[in-house]
Amino acid sequence: MPKTLIFGGTFNPPHISHRLMLEAVSELDNVEKVLVMPTNIPPHKSVSDLTASPEDRLFMCRLLSRGISKAEVSDVELKRGGKSYSFDTLTALKPQYDELYMLIGGDMITTFTGWYRYLDILKLCGILAVRRKGIDDLEFDKAVESLRRDGGNIEVIEVELPEVSSTELRNALLNGEKIELIPGNILEFIAEKGLYRRDRNDD
Repeated sequence: MPKTLIFGGTFNPPHISHRLMLEAVSELDNVEKVLVMPTNIPPHKSVSDLTASPEDRLFMCRLLSRGISKAEVSDVELKRGGKSYSFDTLTALKPQYDELYMLIGGDMITTFTGWYRYLDILKLCGILAVRRKGIDDLEFDKAVESLRRDGGNIEVIEVELPEVSSTELRNALLNGEKIELIPGNILEFIAEKGLYRRDRNDD
């Protein structure tokens, strides 16, 4: 049965690893659609004081997805407001899709048991976990096996991704440094809107 993937994240800003993951999963024959879904308030990490507005992050996700036919940008979590718990999102979307999966990077799979109602999440959807550089293979494999023992339907794909830190990217943008790990169309939008600058004036 064709899968619908939820590709969530703060996307603050979207970067080349996001694009490569999106391209890789879109090439899978059993994937019908990828919902690129910026969070409103991420429950698992602190919010940076250099966070772009929901509207700007949503637009950057549209730029990130441009040219990928299976990608569809979703504002479900932004419209709901508050903290963006995956359980709430899946509960809302489950009636619309027969085969829901969450696309999760290796760093998140190792902390998945700390997610809100993670056992219920495993009942609502499958997990497509991305093994990538910077994550210990043994730790990753243990996390996958543990979630499978909990009843999770966990699939693993390997994608060659550069190590990218959104925090480092924001700091580089703040300092006016040259950035090569953000797609060009997103960089142009960031410059045009004056994002990630402490002197930004929203008036």
